[in-house]
Amino acid sequence: MDSLSDAPASSPRPTSVWFDWQWYTILFVALVIRGGLGYAQLENFQSDPDSYRKLAKNVLELRSLTFVNAAEPTAFRPPLYPLLLAITSPSGKVLSTEVMLLHVALGLITVGLSFYWARVMGLSRWRSLAALLVAVDPILLNQSSLVMTETLATCLAILTLVAVSTMAATSNEENTERFSTNLTIRAANIAGAVALAIYCRPTFLVWAALLPLAIGLTVATWKHRLTSVSSYGLMLVFLLVPWVARNWLVFQAPVLGTTHGGHTLLWGNNGDYYEYLRSGTTPVWDNEAFHEGFNKRHPYEYTSASELARDRAAYVEAIDSMKADPTMTAYSCLVRFTMFWRPLPHALSAQEGLKQAAVRYAIGAWYAVQFALVIVGLITLGRNLVKPGWLAGLLLMASFTLVHLFFWSNMRMRSPLVPILAVLACAGIQWIYGRLWKS
Repeated sequence: MDSLSDAPASSPRPTSVWFDWQWYTILFVALVIRGGLGYAQLENFQSDPDSYRKLAKNVLELRSLTFVNAAEPTAFRPPLYPLLLAITSPSGKVLSTEVMLLHVALGLITVGLSFYWARVMGLSRWRSLAALLVAVDPILLNQSSLVMTETLATCLAILTLVAVSTMAATSNEENTERFSTNLTIRAANIAGAVALAIYCRPTFLVWAALLPLAIGLTVATWKHRLTSVSSYGLMLVFLLVPWVARNWLVFQAPVLGTTHGGHTLLWGNNGDYYEYLRSGTTPVWDNEAFHEGFNKRHPYEYTSASELARDRAAYVEAIDSMKADPTMTAYSCLVRFTMFWRPLPHALSAQEGLKQAAVRYAIGAWYAVQFALVIVGLITLGRNLVKPGWLAGLLLMASFTLVHLFFWSNMRMRSPLVPILAVLACAGIQWIYGRLWKS
């Protein structure tokens, strides 16, 4: 077994990934795929559906994370992605080419880390396939050509998983004087990676709260578990405090995530949507009237105070809708679960063309096969799933699923889980290959 984090102390240390020719080959393949797609769909980067480019431009021009006025900062969107767009924009204009190059770089890092994580988790023979599955994943390919956070969020998710899995290798140094120091540093590394993920997408907050369950398993003694979990917790708090403090100064309230959470909760829990679930006949809910109604009730006054008030009002309305109709609340949670995990993308209209339908069903077949392999992988791994790396991955899957039971959900929301699913699918392939080869 070619494993770092979960191998016993007597296991030989594998060759560094820097000397692995397959790693360079798969990175080149990923560069061709992601770079070629990005160039072919360069015009897609011109649109700004979530206003991240606008925020980045205001960071460059106004020196403030704001939509309109430097004196009215925002927390409607998480800060990391617009800041990264601004930093990687030498033109100062956040050009489509600059965004494309950023996304290609993040995609290559994600593929490279997925390759490494597959090795760490004992799937050395299938490491290239796992990375290739990530490189060509339909959700990631689609999102990689949009000015949205999925590409960055996926990169930070696999970075955190690598940090957790690698930390378990310190068990080989348990009797050395450096062990406690290394343990603290590696726990802080995990906190740093997951803090970046939170600054990209607040959904990771739930995962961050659950990660100590995996971190505690990276070491054998309770003393070292306390050290590692404490180091992780303290570093995570230290890294998140600046954002909370900034928001306290802006909103006079301790906003930990964003002022967008109420909107996404209300989006999936309101009377109009519940009625659509009861009797709707269109493939997709037309939510324009819902958004217009909310904006009329709570107009945005282009101020920080108005932004926070709208977020709180959305939470209140969503909770009231859920209390008023608990049956539909439960049913909508089931619908959001299927929206999150569905293999087949939904049709955008009842008059879908043959080409669009063919693409949808091809993607659906891809994910149906992958999910079947993931199930095989989960079954065959069995008790190994409680090892730190696998457990951290399962906790990420569970936390995202839990959050999107209540908040608005669709297939793209599971993009940070793609590397986990790819490696689990390869675990299933490894078992199937072994059975066929033996026979």
